[in-house]
Amino acid sequence: MVLGCGLLAALSGPGAPSRLQLEGNPRPPTAAQINAAENQVRQQQSALGTAQGRLSAADAELTKLQTQAEVLTERYDETRVNEQRAASAYQVTEARLAQAQRQENASRRRLAGLAEEEFESGGGFDPMTAMLGDASGPQAYLNQVGLGQVLAQSGTDTLAANQANGVVAKVFRTQAHDLLAARQADLSAANDLKLAIGSAVARQTGYVQATRNSRDKLSRQFAAAQAHESALAAARQAALAAAAARAAAAAARAAAAAGGGGGQPGSSQVPSWAWGSGASSTQGDIAANWALTQLGKPYQWGGAGPGTYDCSGLTMDAWARAGVQLGHYTGYQWDAGPHVPLNQLQRGDLLFFATNTADPGTIHHVGIYIGNGMMVDAPYTGVDVRIDSMYQPGGLIGAVRPAG
Repeated sequence: MVLGCGLLAALSGPGAPSRLQLEGNPRPPTAAQINAAENQVRQQQSALGTAQGRLSAADAELTKLQTQAEVLTERYDETRVNEQRAASAYQVTEARLAQAQRQENASRRRLAGLAEEEFESGGGFDPMTAMLGDASGPQAYLNQVGLGQVLAQSGTDTLAANQANGVVAKVFRTQAHDLLAARQADLSAANDLKLAIGSAVARQTGYVQATRNSRDKLSRQFAAAQAHESALAAARQAALAAAAARAAAAAARAAAAAGGGGGQPGSSQVPSWAWGSGASSTQGDIAANWALTQLGKPYQWGGAGPGTYDCSGLTMDAWARAGVQLGHYTGYQWDAGPHVPLNQLQRGDLLFFATNTADPGTIHHVGIYIGNGMMVDAPYTGVDVRIDSMYQPGGLIGAVRPAG
């Protein structure tokens, strides 16, 4: 299908053979022109191969980078989870430290209250004696007996425990803070790596796309070169076949004249009818126009409508609309009217294709000419009825105008 599209472009693009050359001009493409076209095809094929190699290498590098990106993304996800856990642990230790500090502050307040009570009560001693015994007053008394002893006597040893909790909480806090800082640093580094590999993947993706676009452009140029070469070869082949057919017809007419009568009845090489005995141009238009209404219908072996067609089924049904009955077989349709030179084609004429253009017995395909070097045909399985160049299939053996 790509080659077919390329052929249509080649037939209308620079360097393509003119329509007159393709339709029976006495000066068809030369062998040198065909050789030049073949060289162009080889050059385009080489360039396409090089471009395909670059694209394959770029695709491989992109795959490698994408794999690295997946690995780094997973590492980033792991580091992010670890950072979240470290942050949670830090918050827990902060809460524990705050609780310990509150307990320590409460203990200190209780201690102050005990000291005040001890001072006011005299600690169980005669206040006057204590105060007279020491000129410095109650504070000296407390200093003498020892604040720790007072607290021990009053059962307030919780202060030491709270102070110990505060020390432990501070240690946990420091450790959690250090771990959180390390995790945050890891997360930042992982994020930087993720961004870097993401940028690398984006750049490589762009390079791959540019390389693919270049490859596709060369592929189109290669297809166009192939189509151009095929069109030249087909035109030359058709011109040579037409010349051979004309020579054979002339020889047959000469032989018939020498024998004093017409050709042998039923001869398959020289039709018994005259050149002008085919269907009218009006009938040809009817057949061609109706065939165009069948575009898009699927190909099917033996199909003769209305939903599916094969090549000879389509031509048979089209000409039936013009009042001409054809057999559902390319071989019978080849003998269904006068053979028309390619430079005298009119719409509706049947175009035949063979594996050997010197042997009508190898005909395998037929289409309906619609003008401007184009035809409607049902190509093959998997392809719908469509418009093709009359030279696209290759092996154009000749044309027939069905007899009305």
